[in-house]
Amino acid sequence: MDNFTTLLNENLDILKEIGSIGMGHASTSLAQMLSMKVVMSTPSVYIMSPQETSDYLKQRSETCWAVRLGLQGAAKGNILQLLSKQFAVKIINYFFQNNVECLGDLDEMSLSVIQEIGNITSGAYCNSLASMTGQLIDISPPTHSKNIDEDIGLDKNKERNSPLVIINNSFFIGDEEVNSDFLFMPEDETIVMILRELKRYYGFTA
Repeated sequence: MDNFTTLLNENLDILKEIGSIGMGHASTSLAQMLSMKVVMSTPSVYIMSPQETSDYLKQRSETCWAVRLGLQGAAKGNILQLLSKQFAVKIINYFFQNNVECLGDLDEMSLSVIQEIGNITSGAYCNSLASMTGQLIDISPPTHSKNIDEDIGLDKNKERNSPLVIINNSFFIGDEEVNSDFLFMPEDETIVMILRELKRYYGFTA
């Protein structure tokens, strides 16, 4: 993992650029979905091991809803989208006005809205990545994540060794700021492919 962690950290500016472009497209899609102004601040990008990610997310797991998607096509791996309670509640109440306050209040329709948010933001990120690398990259249908440690590779039956890319975003929806963590979890071969293709198409050092 150390070699891949070093490789990603050396190319952090590239990952930030992808994150900015992808999440910028996501904010545009959210604005269209909500028919209101959505502005995104510059995202923060971190490279972490699965254990570091687990520790980072422990304080968020009780106040976030997580959506899991798989990478398909030229990229292999997974995406985990963590929506802050404030973010999810604002979107759900916009559509249904049912005053959701906690995870236990979610019905099937509310869960579908959260999954659609994950689908929109993850799709926008992957579309940007596909455009920048010249590769066909798609995502699987979103599902609700019930075990974050398992999804990031700390499941006792299948331990992940590769580093994760965490993109922390702040969106301003109307006059309210809401937060989201986007976990990009590519397999080792996908990490190499992404950095190789970015170098080929844009002259980045990778």
